Amino acid sequence: MRRPTRRDALRAGAAGLLALAGCQGDSATTATTTDPTATTGTSATTTGATTTTDPERQRETAVRFVSLLADGAYEDAHGMLSASVREQLSAAGLRSAWEQTTAADGAFVGVAGVTRTTSQGYDVLVVRAQFEAGVVAVQVTFDAADIVGLYFVPVAGEYTPPEYADESAFAEREVALDSPACSLGATVTVPNGGADAGVVLVHGSGPHDRDETIGPNKPFRDLAWGLASRGVAVLRYEKRTYACDAAATDLDFEALVVADALTALSRLRAETDVSRTAVVGHSLGAYAAPRIAARDGDADAFLLAAPSRPLYELVPAQVAYLAELDGTVTDAEREQLTAARETADRLAAGDYAGGGFSWSADFWRAVADYDPVETASGLDADVYALQGGRDYQVSATADFPAWRDALPENRARLYDALNHLFMPGEGPPNPGEYVAEGHVAASVVTDLAGWLGGKDGTRARRNGRV
Repeated sequence: MRRPTRRDALRAGAAGLLALAGCQGDSATTATTTDPTATTGTSATTTGATTTTDPERQRETAVRFVSLLADGAYEDAHGMLSASVREQLSAAGLRSAWEQTTAADGAFVGVAGVTRTTSQGYDVLVVRAQFEAGVVAVQVTFDAADIVGLYFVPVAGEYTPPEYADESAFAEREVALDSPACSLGATVTVPNGGADAGVVLVHGSGPHDRDETIGPNKPFRDLAWGLASRGVAVLRYEKRTYACDAAATDLDFEALVVADALTALSRLRAETDVSRTAVVGHSLGAYAAPRIAARDGDADAFLLAAPSRPLYELVPAQVAYLAELDGTVTDAEREQLTAARETADRLAAGDYAGGGFSWSADFWRAVADYDPVETASGLDADVYALQGGRDYQVSATADFPAWRDALPENRARLYDALNHLFMPGEGPPNPGEYVAEGHVAASVVTDLAGWLGGKDGTRARRNGRV
């Protein structure tokens, strides 16, 4: 039986609050919804049909409301609710609902989009709040200019395996990794008949589970099953900030990313007979992969969407992209962007007091002199960089060129049609893609297996390793 995780407890708390909020009086009704995934959450509404008001003003109000919640300004956000809703839901209740719904998703990134419809005479705006490890749909119902309904729900869905995964070709077993905070659940996926090569998957920022679940998507399960179907063993594990009572704001770079990856590499070798090991990092995990490989001394490194710039430069760029995505930048979005730029400038100047962007002061001190490209170039190991052309979080134009210039030509590959999760899409990249079912592209899995010397690969043995 799967061990309950920290995220399970947080989600359970939010669901329990829904039952409480929904039973506070006869005037409370079921929240109107335009999102078919909104099956659980926190709600409060009033009754009665209404007329519409200025759509732009409603949008500005909805975005500001979410921004205040993300900033922790709960009293101010509570004051934006109509009197009838304030009677049903206190400021403390609003805070509890928001924190329990979002606490397991990491830092708030920005508003990923706003959709609008009407239901039973009300104007309904759904604000998609993007976090490091998920998306929360904040459904705001208006009676003219007043917020009369509220509903929070994590955007999720059912996982279906990709076509390239042959579940008859491998077996999985559960193991546990030791860490200072708690035991980390992990899964070892081994091809039938064993494997010569094995990899450890290292997560991006945010409190991720072993599958790096975002909505209905599980990119690390895609990679594990796809690679194991092609002859490569894989170990994937729960991140410390997901499994344990540990917050990113309390951890340094070593504790947040590096140490548990090194433990996972050692466990992979103990659990399998692989002769070649590698770390496959995604986003922040890719940024850390050269240091992990250097510390390990015997692992190659595969970097999926690896930042090459200082990390503090990425956050304002992401906030700006999301704010401008729909062609309208609200005052609340401008305020968030200004705050992000001020934090980045402070960190760039070496002022780490209080940390920044949900990372601790010790984290920023640890990466102040860390250059992932320089570290990768100095490794006595193979390093590969993979980048999606439609990635707005790690840039194909601002980050990938440094890797392309530093690595041999056949070890840096750009996939024009893929996003940050290495899933295909069309048009301007947007976070809505993360909550639509998809899979890591087969071409990425095939390339990784080929480089690693899996069943479909052509890599020759060298120095006793594949």
